[in-house]
Amino acid sequence: MGISAAIATVVLISGGVDLSVAAVMAIAGTSAAALMDAGYSAAVAIVVALLLGLFIGLLNAVLIASIGINPLIATIGSGFVVRGGAYIAINSRELNISNESFLFFGRKTIMGVPMPALIMISCFLIVGFVLKKTVFGQHIYAIGGTLNGSMARLAGVPVKRRMYQVYATSGLVSALGGLVLASYSASATGNAALGLELPIIAAVILGGTALGGGRGTVTGTLLGVILLGAISNGLTLRSVPFVWLFVVQGCALILAVVIDERRQRKETK
Repeated sequence: MGISAAIATVVLISGGVDLSVAAVMAIAGTSAAALMDAGYSAAVAIVVALLLGLFIGLLNAVLIASIGINPLIATIGSGFVVRGGAYIAINSRELNISNESFLFFGRKTIMGVPMPALIMISCFLIVGFVLKKTVFGQHIYAIGGTLNGSMARLAGVPVKRRMYQVYATSGLVSALGGLVLASYSASATGNAALGLELPIIAAVILGGTALGGGRGTVTGTLLGVILLGAISNGLTLRSVPFVWLFVVQGCALILAVVIDERRQRKETK
């Protein structure tokens, strides 16, 4: 969730939203597993899965930036298609993964730190640097600061190109998250990351990113991810039935939106 939440911060700051991220995570894992099951190396499987995520992100960008479809509708639709592709890739079954090179991403440690944590931290550091220190980051804040980036466009910001870059990167990073998930669980299934897109958005909004765009930090998102993760782990440790996790996640999303609305009203006043 943290890996995908890092790039979801950029998407929301730009005034967009990507609800296909969980489906991209699933198809990245299933496509990589299917390739390794067919005899291809882990390196080939990983590269193909990442390129697939990049391609899906570009398709989302075409729908949103070129055709003009609302990001919410466009990414929900593409998410359904991609989720179906995840099932098709492995014939609606579950594939176990035993390739040690692939399992390195989710199960190994470096100096005692798990690889998934290192990858997540790297994603947050890179995204934080890009948002704060680059022209690209300035453009993203400018685009999200006005409706459809109209003022940014008048200021000479290449809005369409930036939207392509944002959604392409979202697909790529979500695919990376899917590979980590498949590696950690040592299996791939079309159900992977099912429903995870909403907790991701909740974590980003809880971290202070405006739902309408133009404001947000990856530091806040990281805190949101930690908060939701702590709640989830707490429920597990107290042997609370898994179904209650959905209730908590739903309440967290509603709370995040309420907080964002109150924040925007205060700024308007």
